Amino acid sequence: MDKIEIRRNEYLKEYTTLHIGGKCKKLYFPKNEEEVKKILANDQPIILGNGSNVLISDEREFESAMILTQMNHIECKSEVIIAEAGARLMDVCLYAYQRGLSGLEFAYGIPGSVGGAVIMNAGAYGGEISDVVECVTTTEKQYSKEACAFSYRHSVFSDRSECIINAVFRLKKGDKEMIRMKMKELIEKRIEKQPLDQYSAGSTFKRGPDFYASQLINDCSLKGYHVNEAAVSTKHAGFLINQGEASFRDFLTLIYQVQAIVYEQTSKHLECEIKIIE
Repeated sequence: MDKIEIRRNEYLKEYTTLHIGGKCKKLYFPKNEEEVKKILANDQPIILGNGSNVLISDEREFESAMILTQMNHIECKSEVIIAEAGARLMDVCLYAYQRGLSGLEFAYGIPGSVGGAVIMNAGAYGGEISDVVECVTTTEKQYSKEACAFSYRHSVFSDRSECIINAVFRLKKGDKEMIRMKMKELIEKRIEKQPLDQYSAGSTFKRGPDFYASQLINDCSLKGYHVNEAAVSTKHAGFLINQGEASFRDFLTLIYQVQAIVYEQTSKHLECEIKIIE
């Protein structure tokens, strides 16, 4: 355990894309599977991945340890890419492009790590992680694609505390220039339509069975609606942002108020996509 990087009494807001979070007494930064297993054998940490899809309380000091995985190795075997859980999804997309492999273009620009993307079956522009995953390995066992039980923004891992080690992506040979153009097109769409220059946890609410959350929020004239410095983005209504110094309570109140207003005006319930840790 002595060789594993541990930081003590760290403020979690420095490690989350939303830039909100209180003090954590022990923060682990494992670099490989062996270190993860050692941590889990001696502790019961909360797994944060890379902190891109969470809202963490700043109202208390966390006694529980947390893990921000540093496992980021990516390798290629023919048309298969094996990526460790801590690898940035953006980096995996670029790695695939460089080898002329197609299938991950939709994910270019999605924030977060491979592990987080697998847990929530991340997707965009008509594609989902489940489209390309062949299998997933955790500290417990290996899961086939079918055993992952993927559905919209959900997988078997959403309800389990297992730590993901890596994922295997089955891709296809493609035209490198076509792959590059598709990635360029999608990242330009993101830059144009999403508040990438603001603190956020990505899309705050899930798509409903018959509606898009952002459209309902927009229809309720909630762009710019705010609770102190927690606000509905004026660029994309599906993104709730921290304009700088929003607190956990500000952001949670904003979530609840947006849900209440949308329900009052449309009778539709918005379900949170981000994970809330209190």
